[in-house]
Amino acid sequence: MIDATKAILICLWEGIDSVEAFRTAHSMFNGTSASKPGRERMFAVPTTLSAAEFTSVAAVTNPHIGQKMMYRHRNAAPQVVVLDPGATLNTPLRLLLTTGVRAIDHATEAFCSASANPMTDAYALSAARFLSAALPAMKVDPENLTHRQLAQFGMWQGLLASSMGAGAGASHAIGYALGASYGVAHGETSCVSLASTLRWNAEVNGDRQKLLSEAMGYRDQPAWEVIRDLVCCLDAPMPLGDVGIVASEIPRLAERAFTYAPIRNNPRPIRSPGDVAEILMYMMDASIC
Repeated sequence: MIDATKAILICLWEGIDSVEAFRTAHSMFNGTSASKPGRERMFAVPTTLSAAEFTSVAAVTNPHIGQKMMYRHRNAAPQVVVLDPGATLNTPLRLLLTTGVRAIDHATEAFCSASANPMTDAYALSAARFLSAALPAMKVDPENLTHRQLAQFGMWQGLLASSMGAGAGASHAIGYALGASYGVAHGETSCVSLASTLRWNAEVNGDRQKLLSEAMGYRDQPAWEVIRDLVCCLDAPMPLGDVGIVASEIPRLAERAFTYAPIRNNPRPIRSPGDVAEILMYMMDASIC
């Protein structure tokens, strides 16, 4: 709903009054923020852990082409964000936990990015530490507001790491394709994509991934296994089959994912949809949990 509100505000500011006009105007908001200031602003009280309230980007799916489209406007970010753990109590637990994995995805891909820096590293590792502890604790004790508040701080830090120059990689690109082309829920895309992406990338950044494992409390376990075990303990979807994707869809899904910009930021270079398909094959393992 936060991204939807951003889109509504952009339409109000720019005088856009139809879906077709909104689609046509996409180029105005793609890459750099539009300069026209907006009078109406947002006050956000988030109820999930996706962290959309900390960006000026509205992610909107065009169902006609199955494409996730980004609308950027400098005033789209809320003026005020209130992290009230009590506001999450009515959120379905599965939704809250899977968007928490999305928050870990922000932190993990930022930490593993070739563009990472000391500032993003500090936020990313702290986010991984908070979230990897808070999410299982929330599942065991759903009414405990302390766990929910720590997850919110982790969510915030993970997004800060992602938005301060580090960016995202193949897990996000695959997630965009799963969401826009196949209707997989936002948080669940990361549950499916993150562990396998880490596994594929370990060839080039295995030593760095060890620092992630250590931050999450597992010094001697590969980061992809730590994420896999976390997702499994949350009873969230893990293999592609859990979200209805069969092996015959891999070429199409790989082509879709390859079109998204985060692919170009992946720490292990992805040169073709065939490379994406290799990651997707890891995701087909039905025995992964």
